[in-house]
Amino acid sequence: MNIFQYLQTVRIWKKSFQFGAFLTLLIFIIGFNCVVSLAQTKICTEFSDSGYELAGKTNLFWKQRKLKIRFLNGEEYFQNKVQTISSEWSLYANIKFEFVKQEPSDARISFNSGGSWSYIGNSAEDVSKNKPTMNFGWFDKNTTEEESRRVILHEFGHLLGFIHEHQSPKSEINWNKDAVYKYYDDKFGWSRRLTYENILKKYSKTETQFTTYDRLSIMHYSIPAELILSGKTVGWNTDLSENDKAFAKKIYR
Repeated sequence: MNIFQYLQTVRIWKKSFQFGAFLTLLIFIIGFNCVVSLAQTKICTEFSDSGYELAGKTNLFWKQRKLKIRFLNGEEYFQNKVQTISSEWSLYANIKFEFVKQEPSDARISFNSGGSWSYIGNSAEDVSKNKPTMNFGWFDKNTTEEESRRVILHEFGHLLGFIHEHQSPKSEINWNKDAVYKYYDDKFGWSRRLTYENILKKYSKTETQFTTYDRLSIMHYSIPAELILSGKTVGWNTDLSENDKAFAKKIYR
């Protein structure tokens, strides 16, 4: 899965995606990058080079049961919020997040403008120790508790190795593909390839662990009615679903 450097505008982001050499350098990396439209609508996107209840990349789950995490910057207020909300995963999975002041660390968090994203699972080990493996790009004192939960739980789901649920091999979303391509082009300037890789393409069954599709997962995108031909819409999930909890417990016993 791919992660882009912090891009200041959607236009620059779109152009950057088109460079084959840039994509080659980023293969095997996942990024969850959130951009803001002119209407200030936050959209969360995952960049992929391919792909139970919940789904995850099998080879990227951590073997250890304690992850050391270091903040590279950020106000104490936001650092404390990240620590508090992320610990909810540990209520259901046998894994702990230990926040450290110095190396060694397994993952590093920054609060730089330009988007919110995370490397998936143990791919964070391939990142230089002075570079972030997770970023929260828009938190401020006006960020609601609901928004904080949605983004922090989602990003830490990626850290645990979990992928976007709408791209699960088991998802059966009846997309209105023409509408999807137009929506992401109009609102965010995405190319057809970028939209396909992050919205419409499903992960390979051979690369993932999964059971059934879970529209309530914290790892699911919001899906408005205009983007599907039939079926149920999906709102922004802000809590771990029962399937999220069960899947995390099964992977991290």
